Amino acid sequence: MTNLLIFLILLGLLAYGLERNHRRMRPPLVSGSFDPEDRDEIRMRSELHHGH
Repeated sequence: MTNLLIFLILLGLLAYGLERNHRRMRPPLVSGSFDPEDRDEIRMRSELHHGH
């Protein structure tokens, strides 16, 4: 019974630590354009359209 209790406490602490780290690693709010242009896509469409 004591081993189970210790195991559950350790499991809870591990989950808490992982969640705390996950919250800290979130990227900051995006500053700038919300619609960045994909230059590779533009280049590929241009090449396909012009037959290169």
